[in-house]
Amino acid sequence: MTERRIRILIAEDSTTVRLFVERALATTGRPIDVVAVGDGEEAVKLLMRSRFDIAFLDINMPQFSGVHVLAAIRDQNHDTFCVSMSDRLDEATEQKLKAFGAYDFLKKPFTQTRIQQIVEMWELIRTRFDVLVVDDSATVRRIVAKVISRSIFDLAITEAGDGEAAIRAIEEKPFRLIFSDFNMPGMNGVELAGHIGRIARASDVILMSTEYSTAIDEAARKVGACAFLRKPFYPEDVDSILHHVFGLPHPLFSKQVRLFAMT
Repeated sequence: MTERRIRILIAEDSTTVRLFVERALATTGRPIDVVAVGDGEEAVKLLMRSRFDIAFLDINMPQFSGVHVLAAIRDQNHDTFCVSMSDRLDEATEQKLKAFGAYDFLKKPFTQTRIQQIVEMWELIRTRFDVLVVDDSATVRRIVAKVISRSIFDLAITEAGDGEAAIRAIEEKPFRLIFSDFNMPGMNGVELAGHIGRIARASDVILMSTEYSTAIDEAARKVGACAFLRKPFYPEDVDSILHHVFGLPHPLFSKQVRLFAMT
């Protein structure tokens, strides 16, 4: 099967920067189709008739700014992975970029490595991962599953009502991520994490609870849980934890969540 080509838009009024980004993309070794334009109006016209996987958008361009282009992308309901670029970023512009869903900001001058990292992050974020949600409350499971499903990552969710059901599910198929409640009857989250560490070493366990404490942190770390999320949490909390889990650098616009209460 032929590998799908990655469609990338570069909207930048500087010819030098456009060429730099194009050359950096060429070094990634991925099958990439690049369309480069010199102003925001041309970028918007392209977006009216085409979809792109990744867009590098200069903030300050003639006709339409990068913010206007980003707004057009969201207006078209495109799921384009957008990265803004400029030599400066004021607070008002930052808030607009966040509101329209920009993933990150590249401060000029940036390196080829940063461009390569953006492509690698897009690939990982668009990779589907199997996720198991374990909680003895059906209502809480549904809420947690809904929150996780709104993450920027592509997560396929399976639910389990207790530790034993979770182990059966894990024995049937591998899960990359397991979100487990800490307080469950029969087998609590720490005990479940210990079992998972023995039977599914490729899985990362994230414990959940309404409370944080040093004792919970120590127990979670001891059995190899990789993080702890305090309920209630939100999609941006999940995104932050998963950037930690996958070893990705945190984008400028992301929320920073601690892995454990004591970190």
